[in-house]
Amino acid sequence: MQSCDTLVINKSRSVYGQNILAKNSDRPTGEPQPLCFYEAKEYPEGAILRTTYLDIPQVRKTYTVVGSRPYWIWGFEMGYNEKGLMIGNEAEWSRMESETEEGLLGMDLLRLGLERAATAREAIEVITTLLKQYGQKAGASKLKTRYYENSFILADKDECWILETAGREWVAREVKDTQGVSNCYSIGKNFDKASENLEAIAREKRWLAPDEAFDFAKAYTGHVSNLSGGTQRYRRSNKLLAKKELHDFSTLAAILRDHHDDELISPRFGATNATFASLCMHAGEWGASETSASLLARYDEDLGIIARYAPAQACLSAYIPVYMNDLPEKMQTADRKFDKNSLWWQLKRLALLVSVDEERFGEEVRLSLASLGGVMEQLACTSEHLAKRFIEFGDYEDAMDTLKTATESCTRLLYELAERESDRIAEIIVEDGGLYGRQKETIEKYIEYSGIELL
Repeated sequence: MQSCDTLVINKSRSVYGQNILAKNSDRPTGEPQPLCFYEAKEYPEGAILRTTYLDIPQVRKTYTVVGSRPYWIWGFEMGYNEKGLMIGNEAEWSRMESETEEGLLGMDLLRLGLERAATAREAIEVITTLLKQYGQKAGASKLKTRYYENSFILADKDECWILETAGREWVAREVKDTQGVSNCYSIGKNFDKASENLEAIAREKRWLAPDEAFDFAKAYTGHVSNLSGGTQRYRRSNKLLAKKELHDFSTLAAILRDHHDDELISPRFGATNATFASLCMHAGEWGASETSASLLARYDEDLGIIARYAPAQACLSAYIPVYMNDLPEKMQTADRKFDKNSLWWQLKRLALLVSVDEERFGEEVRLSLASLGGVMEQLACTSEHLAKRFIEFGDYEDAMDTLKTATESCTRLLYELAERESDRIAEIIVEDGGLYGRQKETIEKYIEYSGIELL
């Protein structure tokens, strides 16, 4: 299974003069992914933390975090904390032998990094220490057996880093330009940090020629068939990043919505038909990976984290402004079964209905979403400007209330649009006799699995 694409923009290539993290989280079909808020907490000595599979010692104090969380997993696919640290992860497959004991999920390691670290360097230390102690490759899917290792992109207000792991070994490189990563190792001969035995293991196993310079990606990349799809998307994201000197949220959102547009392998029957795996991922069959959430984030000295979140498919959603405060219940609600009060499920319903006949419904829906996206971005910019004025006068509480109100208003607007457009398309499909098209069987499986009220 192929999943996820993460981008990082060093402040030197950012319109804002701030480091930016961007990620599409791709997960197996039928797996909702709400965006959740968890406040900082203090714990008694000896407290135990239950992660997805393991009980581990809790620290005395955690930071406030916001993260996009697969409904059944404790950890995050991507997120940020009150200190301005932002992290996203990628599935990887190395040549290291699989461990027999369950370890921490990469998503658990990511959340632990956010809860326990204030900077990217600190998070690398947190993640690699836990990796060495507990290992990884726990089961990462509810639908089928799926084990993998992880890479991470980490950014704070000052630095950007890539951390890639293989078993309990790891390597890290600071990013001073732009970088996109996918399901293939990106760090080769040049790196800044590494585990003590990284090169020795590769030499002992003769994964490189005796006189060859050490190259992490070349030595450790596994023999897995779906790595070709990851390499394809890795090259595509970096090609698109290189096209612009400076990036902002709008340029990165466009990359995360890409379907190999204007390329030889652009979709034949519309993006939702998943002819090829793309940055905006659509499932070609039940159980395959699809984009389940999208996040853009940067750290502002006055307001803290400024972020944008799009639930479900990036190309059939709109980016809501989110910040370092509590989130609307509709945004934090999404479980396996369909819930009409969930923002995620409303956007997923819309994406499924469009996929019935994208050539018929797709353009109009995307135009409506783009129009609303413009309205929401204007509201966000106005609210951020007003919040900064409040802070200038020492009124931090009103500043945060202003940002929270913007999130709530945009959540309501996107929810209402998704519900309205879904009902309109559903009515047309019913009048035409019911479901049809290339995705018919996959949609029927979705209805059976989740109980979604589609038509």
